[in-house]
Amino acid sequence: MSSPQQGSADEQLTAAQMIDLERAQIGHDLHDTLLPLIFAASANLAPLLNSAVDDASPQHIDDVTRQRIAKSHDWLQQALVVGRNLLTQIYPPELDQLPWLVAAKDTANRICGGACEVSWTVDENSPVADSNWDRDVAGAAYRVLVEALRNAIRHGKAESVAIRCHQDAMLIVDDGEGFDPCQVDSNRFGIRSMKGRAQLVGQNVVVESEPGGPTTVRMTL
Repeated sequence: MSSPQQGSADEQLTAAQMIDLERAQIGHDLHDTLLPLIFAASANLAPLLNSAVDDASPQHIDDVTRQRIAKSHDWLQQALVVGRNLLTQIYPPELDQLPWLVAAKDTANRICGGACEVSWTVDENSPVADSNWDRDVAGAAYRVLVEALRNAIRHGKAESVAIRCHQDAMLIVDDGEGFDPCQVDSNRFGIRSMKGRAQLVGQNVVVESEPGGPTTVRMTL
């Protein structure tokens, strides 16, 4: 007989589900607290910026102050964009509303934007095309994809990324600068998070690279 503390099997959460709940809470905090503050600061600064560039304004603002106001307003606008992107990546509502492949393609396009070209090759027998794909594994694959794309653009300066979804694995191959795996700290957060998330759902991630590229992230499915 299970103890009261253990509860029923339906009440127990997997480690992956716990992480998703925590991510959701962070997402709500971003949406309900941080982003409104940034928006309010930007909106409050906008009239001052308009006044600063209006030669007919009775307020006299020197050039240095005018430049600082404009720069601060620009930073706040960038912070809003980054915050909204983080919100989607932390807890993507698409996974609750769309098939995995549709959500993943949409997110990949938003992460890469005009920075690099994304191409997809999907085996019809790959689980990514299955609407009944195990939710925990699907969530892990989504996280690995997001982290791999971010690393490819941010660190590898990749111009193109090929995403290949086979029956037993997903490969993310970029043409970026690459790196020597022997020279990378084993605790590097991006790689560690991808491997850790995959392990939580009984899968594994292998990262292969060399100076000059390419870099390949392979996750079993």
